[in-house]
Amino acid sequence: MVFGILCGWCAQSENPDGQTTSQNKEETQPVPPLAPEAAPTYEIVYSWCQAFENLMKYRHGQKHLAEFLKGEFSDENILFWQACEELKRERNLEKIEEKARIIYEDFISILSPKEVSLDSRVRDQVNTNMGRPSISTFDEAQNQIYVLMQRDSYPRYVSSVAYRKLLESFGVREMPVD
Repeated sequence: MVFGILCGWCAQSENPDGQTTSQNKEETQPVPPLAPEAAPTYEIVYSWCQAFENLMKYRHGQKHLAEFLKGEFSDENILFWQACEELKRERNLEKIEEKARIIYEDFISILSPKEVSLDSRVRDQVNTNMGRPSISTFDEAQNQIYVLMQRDSYPRYVSSVAYRKLLESFGVREMPVD
């Protein structure tokens, strides 16, 4: 069964059977390095409602999603995902260990107000990985949160007034012709 989500500007379809779950370990596509910092064009912003990957590959896309989620008091997932991406870019072992500890305390610890929702298998794996932190300590957790955002946060964002206003800020009222 395919679920369609219409944001008013474009249609987004996703097949829940093809997504990563703890039972079906299909990897999500890795997000390429972030695009340059230049202000996004209308075409780029429009592409965000065509695929979650399009949104996540731009700093501006991540920023707009984070602002939207902060307004919903649910920005912990994007903040965790971004912290994991930053950890992956680190090459100094001492800094890797420090950043991993901070990520754990900020997002994994049950005492954290920004705790992300992970299944017990992934949480146990992270706990094991923290014995020897590396840039891949949170890979399973990051993947699980990415899929959660793709299924939950992303459809709300592309259907939101905030996203519609962002598109309208370009002064374009018609959809682009592909």
